[in-house]
Amino acid sequence: MNQTRSILAFLIMILFAVPILFGIIWAVGLTQAVVSEKTFSELPGEIIAEVPELLDGMMLAARDERSDLDYETRTWLNAVAGAGTTPREILRETGLNDWLEKELRGSLRTLGDILNGRSTSRNVWLDLRPLKSAFSHPAMESWLLQVLEGLPSCSLGQSEAWQRILLGEDYYDSPPPCRPQAAQGVAAAAILRERITRDIPDQVNILQNADFPRGRFNAARAITSFMYLLFLIPAGFIVLGALVGARSKALFLRWCGGAILAGGGLVLALSSLLKGIVPWMLRIGPSTNYPTPWIAWQEVFIDHASGLTLVISRHFMEPVITLAGIVCVVGLLLFVFSFTMGPEGAGAGRRPQPS
Repeated sequence: MNQTRSILAFLIMILFAVPILFGIIWAVGLTQAVVSEKTFSELPGEIIAEVPELLDGMMLAARDERSDLDYETRTWLNAVAGAGTTPREILRETGLNDWLEKELRGSLRTLGDILNGRSTSRNVWLDLRPLKSAFSHPAMESWLLQVLEGLPSCSLGQSEAWQRILLGEDYYDSPPPCRPQAAQGVAAAAILRERITRDIPDQVNILQNADFPRGRFNAARAITSFMYLLFLIPAGFIVLGALVGARSKALFLRWCGGAILAGGGLVLALSSLLKGIVPWMLRIGPSTNYPTPWIAWQEVFIDHASGLTLVISRHFMEPVITLAGIVCVVGLLLFVFSFTMGPEGAGAGRRPQPS
């Protein structure tokens, strides 16, 4: 009978309590990271700081003979790397650095204030007009002309392809990786700028589909509090499994502590591996299964986005790791405390010896 109860308790813990606790820790930790004021105030600046390093890494990829770049991608990147002005300098000269620092970071900070009840709910507009204007900056035009000059000469078929693009006949075709005629350079640079900016709107409402209560409402606290209530679900299964399998108070605490330790420990182990898992998951993502002209650029981005990935994963994993650590401490304390009670619960069941 005791063995049957232990097996049933073990199944409850393994099939229900530990998996649910594992999922709740991830859900609560990630939700806390998403709505955290720290994420909106610090993360944009750290991402912006990584952009120049990412661009430099992508330029180096063009010169690495061991990379798996296709001919077109390598040719374009070589032309970009050979230009007299680096992408880092272009970001500074065209004002894109200032736009990233002020507009993007300011909008996200405002969003964080609304979520945390420091500001009334309203539309938060991200102004993209400076971004579009940067592509019409003289420095951008000069840089694009340098890139085009760094491309190899066109074959007959490639020249015809450029001609069709300049005439607007192949509106969605990719420009061939070759240098257009000297008289076509300015027009080709204009085509490249137009193709980059044609799908960029003037403004984007970050809270377009969000339905927040009017006035100041701390949505972050409300969401986090609700998520913490979800811990009652695995707690119920843990208590149920411990009641089925335990025959004393000490064993009850031992069952509870072991299950809590297992759930929290699994989260800690998986979150520590995330730094290597995220780039791998990006490589096998569903978007790479469809051949588009941007796939090669996406692969180059992934190869040199390790710093950016670490910044993002650190911000989103810190609450998960902290919460998992607290859960493990609680489980460890229960498990250790159970041994202070003795096998039968502080001497329960002992009979006095006759004199």
